[in-house]
Amino acid sequence: MNGQNQPLFIGTRRQLFVDDVIIQQLNGASRTLHQPARYAGNPLMFPLYPWEGRMELYGTVCHDTETGQFRMWYTGLGEMGISPMGVKNETRWAHLGFDPERLLYSICYATSGDGIFWERPNLGIVDYRGSTDNNVVVFNASAANVIRDDRDPDPNRLYKSLFYESLDPDGTSNEGDGVSIAFSPDGLHWTKHAGNPVISKVSDSHTLLGWDELHDQYVAYCRPSVHGGNTTRRIGRSVSDDFIHWSDPQEVLVPDEQDPPGLQFYNMPVFKYEGLYLGQLLAYHTYPEEPHVRIFGNIDVQLAVSRDGISWERVADREPFMPNGPPGSMDAGEIYVANAPVMVDDELWFYYSPCPVEHGPTGRSGPICLAKLRLDGFVSVDAGESPATLVTRPFVCAGDSLKINAAARGGLISVAVIDEQEMQYDGFAKSDSAIFDGDSVRHEMSWRKASLAGLKGKVIRLKFYLRNCQLFSFTIQ
Repeated sequence: MNGQNQPLFIGTRRQLFVDDVIIQQLNGASRTLHQPARYAGNPLMFPLYPWEGRMELYGTVCHDTETGQFRMWYTGLGEMGISPMGVKNETRWAHLGFDPERLLYSICYATSGDGIFWERPNLGIVDYRGSTDNNVVVFNASAANVIRDDRDPDPNRLYKSLFYESLDPDGTSNEGDGVSIAFSPDGLHWTKHAGNPVISKVSDSHTLLGWDELHDQYVAYCRPSVHGGNTTRRIGRSVSDDFIHWSDPQEVLVPDEQDPPGLQFYNMPVFKYEGLYLGQLLAYHTYPEEPHVRIFGNIDVQLAVSRDGISWERVADREPFMPNGPPGSMDAGEIYVANAPVMVDDELWFYYSPCPVEHGPTGRSGPICLAKLRLDGFVSVDAGESPATLVTRPFVCAGDSLKINAAARGGLISVAVIDEQEMQYDGFAKSDSAIFDGDSVRHEMSWRKASLAGLKGKVIRLKFYLRNCQLFSFTIQ
């Protein structure tokens, strides 16, 4: 990360205010965390079939730009809706009188043309009780994080998945033994790696970021096993050069003294966004009086941010990003989110699965739902009736224009361009700036007689003058 006095090289990426990196001064304004709005037509999908049991979106939703199709990989919890993890340390399921087909997790597949109305195609791939008329792509697998990896020259490895196997091949429980991988040419026909599991001593809560250009490695975020000595759930990071050989997870985020007693970290799906690593941190509010390993408690979603995927900050004083609903609602107990939101027009769509009761033997999620957020709408800089200002850190001007994402109806935003000594560039004073008083995700600011083209390659700072508005981001293009 650049030193405080060194100019930043932000290029043409949108600059958000989720952390402090771009901000040098903030006077008279404050920052607000925004929560995605639940879609009025929720839930999008109910469990319908025996192999689904209770659905869980511990998985992936993406928009295939080639076909225009939305694709979803989600977990079916079995005909009885019972997790195999509920029965521990037994040698074989047959010993218990259970039919493994009724208990095993499965990875299921769904498609949509608009992201709202979903279909479960009859794939004809996996035999379930004598029929392949189902949408299952893998049995004995859960929490399938799926990526498309165009870097890989092998067409049979175009799609890669990191998932959890409920049972080892001999039928014994895989609890705490690690997570596994599989490869596919199309995201439907999967081949499990013969050397599974590939990451050891982790629990069944993990997410796959994929190939990280910053580190030239595949990156996964796993939860080190609570049965391995440390009984507080936390977030670990594992890396691989080839997607087969993975490092032992290194802790990157643990509850600290600023967290309330009993808080643990259940999981953290991480995605890249405009140069940021954003973590959807599943905050697990356990009961301190319950002995470790704790089982009961509500799960909501907080937001975390990083510039390298290793050093993390909690956002907005650890307020919930996706809070639980009121008692009796479908998301009153638990919320699990897909690995990343999907950008749809000028919105970010967050797919999630809720549960009306807290985590425990009767918990786990049911339907699949949707929440929507304004593009770049994680955190805004807000000004009220009194004038306020935001001054950026110095950065190299890499474009010809300034665009802002802001809501200023009934207010105003104007911008001055200054140098490192806070001297205004000619033609870029506040009085030269056009005033923005609308609502837009990409409004182009202008000045009376000047253009940013004349400052391209120079070190500049922006001074935003704000009143009765919300500023979400800015971009130099």
